[in-house]
Amino acid sequence: MGRSMNRNAAVLAASGLALMLGACAEGPGALYGPEVTPAATASPQASPPTGQGGDSPLQVTVIPLGKNNGVEARFPINGYYAAPGMEITFDASGSVGAISKYEWDFDGDGTYDATTTGPAYKHTYEDEFEGQLALRVSNAIGSTHVLRVPVHVSTKPFHQQLAPPGNVQAEALTTVNGISTIKVTWESDDPAADSWAVAINGMPVGRIEKTARSVTVTDIQRDEDVSVEIFGLTAGMEVGRRAGTTLPAAK
Repeated sequence: MGRSMNRNAAVLAASGLALMLGACAEGPGALYGPEVTPAATASPQASPPTGQGGDSPLQVTVIPLGKNNGVEARFPINGYYAAPGMEITFDASGSVGAISKYEWDFDGDGTYDATTTGPAYKHTYEDEFEGQLALRVSNAIGSTHVLRVPVHVSTKPFHQQLAPPGNVQAEALTTVNGISTIKVTWESDDPAADSWAVAINGMPVGRIEKTARSVTVTDIQRDEDVSVEIFGLTAGMEVGRRAGTTLPAAK
């Protein structure tokens, strides 16, 4: 499920990027994933190319993700699939902040069906269901955040997942005081992949156009080993299987 990052910012070395893939945060027009307000605006860059050839240089843009000083619910994936009667484990252990209470609304009707002090809950849908799970997290002083994630429970076969990318590699370009800028590369010839996503320690941090085969990520805390993963997405935002590597802790 991965552990949360202490400090994360993503440099997405491709055009047409969209930040934070994951479950959709509550609010009108929210993307799939908790909406993050950048802490600073990057310096203006030259206009990115309309396409990326195999040997074309990548346009690099620095996008600070900033810090969340309250609480923020997070799931490691942006959708759950199961058959009726199958137990699903909803794990929000990657959530951010001093969370004291987790409230679970299994059918998204606005009524919270269970409350826990721990970040994981196992639930079984006995019948077919097509909707959302809502999770509300709170801290001791009353700060809250609500996250919604799609849930698909059906007897019909699920979509065929995209194959995982091959030869995923990560290298540290620079390291200062245990904080690195890294470059991640991968290979794939799957035509069904409409875009790619990168995840650090299990948490998706950015989305890249389908022609990209590399991305640069900054501000990676390396006091411990870092899990780096890449996975594809279809045009319908169906998530493919992940492949990755481990970047050792900085010495």
